[in-house]
Amino acid sequence: MATPTNQPDEIFESAPPAPDDDLWLEYGRKQLTESPAAVRSAASALLTGLGAMQGIYLGVLGFSKFIPEDIALVKKAVFVAPLLLWMIAVYHCLQALKTDLSPINLHSPSQIRDGHETWVREKQGRLDHAFWWMFGGMVAAIALVVFRLKI
Repeated sequence: MATPTNQPDEIFESAPPAPDDDLWLEYGRKQLTESPAAVRSAASALLTGLGAMQGIYLGVLGFSKFIPEDIALVKKAVFVAPLLLWMIAVYHCLQALKTDLSPINLHSPSQIRDGHETWVREKQGRLDHAFWWMFGGMVAAIALVVFRLKI
């Protein structure tokens, strides 16, 4: 095809596609469509784990003489710390699971893309926060068990 000045268009050489490019492009498309379900699934699994840990920890606190009766009330209150950390983790999991109402302009692919990226980034961030709060609760619980064994 010629330009208005009747000069041929310059065609630039590009590297030939790698044999597995189509595979990776398809994988990327699949990630885009499955990412919301994956985030929700991970948040649900994390909630299940949190519930199990809270139940076990409450069982240890309630059905055994785990908290020494002869220590100060402030030290007794420290044994609640893992539960508080886990409740914060539950909050973040629920925020990751919570649906959001957001307007979608079906005539603007860039707006849909940007909204999707923002949504996934926000929900994944909530999930990351939940993980670290859960991990902090586990560390606190283990520290309290070690503390209890030394008393």
